[in-house]
Amino acid sequence: MNEHYLGVCIPYRDTGDGVRKEHLDTLVPYLTKFLNDRNIKHKIFIGHQVDDKLFNRSGTKNAAFLAAKEEGCDYVAFHDVDMLPEDGADYSYPEDNPVHIATYLSQWDYNLRDIEYFGGVVLFTIEQFEEVNGYHANYWGWGMEDDDLFWRCHLKGMTNDRYIEGPGETDVCKFDGIDDHILIKSSRTLHNFNSRSFEIEMLVKPEHDYENQYLIGDKEHKHIQYPIFTRSGWDHTISYTNSRAICNMMWNWKNELLYSWAKRYPNQWTLITVKVDDRKKHIRLQINGEDADARHGSGTESPLEYFTPLKRYGGSNMFLGRGNPDNSDHKPFKGSMAYFKITNHRGEVILDYDFGDVKNNTVYDMSLHWNPGIMFGCKIEKEVIDKIPHTVVPHRRFGRFKCLPHEDEGIIGGEFAKDTTQANEKLYRLEMQENKIDIDNDEYGLKNMKYEIDSTEDVYENHKMINVRFVDE
Repeated sequence: MNEHYLGVCIPYRDTGDGVRKEHLDTLVPYLTKFLNDRNIKHKIFIGHQVDDKLFNRSGTKNAAFLAAKEEGCDYVAFHDVDMLPEDGADYSYPEDNPVHIATYLSQWDYNLRDIEYFGGVVLFTIEQFEEVNGYHANYWGWGMEDDDLFWRCHLKGMTNDRYIEGPGETDVCKFDGIDDHILIKSSRTLHNFNSRSFEIEMLVKPEHDYENQYLIGDKEHKHIQYPIFTRSGWDHTISYTNSRAICNMMWNWKNELLYSWAKRYPNQWTLITVKVDDRKKHIRLQINGEDADARHGSGTESPLEYFTPLKRYGGSNMFLGRGNPDNSDHKPFKGSMAYFKITNHRGEVILDYDFGDVKNNTVYDMSLHWNPGIMFGCKIEKEVIDKIPHTVVPHRRFGRFKCLPHEDEGIIGGEFAKDTTQANEKLYRLEMQENKIDIDNDEYGLKNMKYEIDSTEDVYENHKMINVRFVDE
């Protein structure tokens, strides 16, 4: 048998319709056999909420964890009640960092739902879970408690933080987010370049502090773009948005929008590349040299395919740092740019700004095609860019899981299925991710969670049910 002892922690509440009870009755014997077949010593702990409050998944998982620790388990799996592992799912000891293993789910056609997804099944050692102070137990109803746990891991240096090498000391162009921008007048070499195969590459750092951050559950704030690059007309834009994402928006002859996006947090240098292959009819948005593969929400699998020819822009001008003033969804970009480059369908660089040669408010074109940029405002400063971080993602073992049928409680038609999720989203986005919660002394964390154990009972061949009741102040 394996030297380690796994505690499987399952959040559970009997909804009264028999669905979750059926899930539990299916999962426990299935998982027991699955783990026994792989010689993994384990015990299952079911955190069962018995009060009449909204379901508190995070709190029930914390309670199950404490029971597993008391039992002598040295690591745990936080496990949704409706997920059955398939061959290849690895429940072994997680060693150096927490590990997400429920990556390829039948519910999403065995695709990774989201690069930050940390739900379904995750593994922690006892020490790792205590280091992040457990789940935050103020998430009620559906959603965001898994995201919160992921961010706690990030703050404690337990996520898969990777970097690429930066250019070192370099000249950067600063945009103030008010009226700074660069005008690029069209020329023979720039004429209609983005209706054929092309590549745009830039190194930028968005620096927005978004008081009007776009939230799915908040209809008062609109989705806003802060264009880094714009070509006027049927605007081709590469933007940062108030949903904390890089997006590329283009149009075809049928006036259909071609939209690619990738999550990216502000105040990070980011290598953005847009590659269009007009022969294969592919559009690629890349972040730090890797395809931005947004498969959920309104995102699409990379590459984005198109079949109708792209819009022709003729001799329209281009801008850096601003969008179309007639578009209310466009606001001036605030941030820094280290370089900007365009390559045409022949593989020829037709515009190249490195901001090391700026005179008389003119950015000189290093490509030798004489496509200068006229600066309005903007400042050129020296900055050292040693390393460029990739988007924060969990450590993962890629495993396939079958999802048992149940009502979708997530995002349906771009909106939350459950009203209670709105409060959870605000707690995560506006407090946890804004570092307003001290996770070491969190009043709702593992150490300070307010709950009572009504009783415990051995079920399913000595697996343990912990009947949990959450108490008010």
